[in-house]
Amino acid sequence: MPLKKTVFPLLLLLLFASCSLPGLRFKGPVRMRTGRRLPYLIQPITPHLLTREAARRHAIAIGQPNPALTRAIQDYAYHVGPQDTLAIVVWGHPEFLASGSSLASSSPTLLAPGAAGTQLTRAHNFTVHADGDLYFPYLNPIHVAGLTVTAIRRLLIRKLHTILKNPEVSVRVVGFHSATYELAGAIVHPGLYPITNVPVTVSQAIARAGGVLQTVFGSIGASQGAVSRSLADLGRVIYINHGHREILNLRAFYRDGDLTEDRLVRPGDIIRVPSNAFDQIHVIGEVVRPGDYPMYGGHINLAEALGEAGGLDLTTANPARIFVFRGAYEKPKIYWLNARSPLTMLLANQFKLKPQDVVYIATSPLSAWNRIVSQILPTVETLYETKVLTNY
Repeated sequence: MPLKKTVFPLLLLLLFASCSLPGLRFKGPVRMRTGRRLPYLIQPITPHLLTREAARRHAIAIGQPNPALTRAIQDYAYHVGPQDTLAIVVWGHPEFLASGSSLASSSPTLLAPGAAGTQLTRAHNFTVHADGDLYFPYLNPIHVAGLTVTAIRRLLIRKLHTILKNPEVSVRVVGFHSATYELAGAIVHPGLYPITNVPVTVSQAIARAGGVLQTVFGSIGASQGAVSRSLADLGRVIYINHGHREILNLRAFYRDGDLTEDRLVRPGDIIRVPSNAFDQIHVIGEVVRPGDYPMYGGHINLAEALGEAGGLDLTTANPARIFVFRGAYEKPKIYWLNARSPLTMLLANQFKLKPQDVVYIATSPLSAWNRIVSQILPTVETLYETKVLTNY
């Protein structure tokens, strides 16, 4: 096993051994006997810590605007591409018919602008060819790929001026076939969806696809019932735009209105909603039922985690030595709760856990070296491998 994969667990074991003495208090960085500072801090879970964490979450999440997204939506314009279908009207001139078009007969009849109600004109549908050209009666091929409908309208008016006096033209897209985006993962209706003239964000795209998969009474479906539980990890939505990969925390968007976590969907974008298989915490040590426990909706606090595990094993557990390990393998955060007093469990009720947190409850006497190794090392190693895998 590589050296760096063994250093962290062994250092943790030293920390556990050092905190076994009665009345020991953690203040600042833990030191080895040589006086050299270790990079791992043990932070006591106190009212001050919980207040600071709550204020930080509130400051960075609640109602955060996204000016870039707002501007992108305001400036959005659809650009026509090959295979799109255009409905084009030359007012007062029904002779401009899409030659051989089977769609022309089903196009709506429109009242010409300024008419008294007697002059009617039928909208005719034209398909943009694969080379991006539009073939319009009496005109040479017109290259329209990449243009907006406003630009196409102006182009047609300029060209029709050579054969008509003051032509009035309208253009709209009635078939969006040239650009798509892809939705995949734990959503109800994954697949390819067309880009249209209406801007859509990542959160809206997921909603239009039926939302995320949920379990209802042990079955999978789209029900929004009170007993439903999400199967999706909305905290790690993968968004790929032109090869650039982002991880979007849409849970913050839905929960707190954090608009900074949303994006405007562009042609060719890929949106993948992962399952919440890794959205869990790990409880090990002196509890009734050690194991991995899911975080339905991404929420669970320390008290709930201990409850899911059946509570502390009263014959072997030391309530003064409850630890939470969090963060990167190389530089974790370590939190400590002294729960000897029942009142301190109120702190556990307010301490929010995060995915892949490890909750460790030590024994009353100093645990045997081999026992600590068997409890801590596999979990730390698993978390390290999980972190590497989820980065791809």
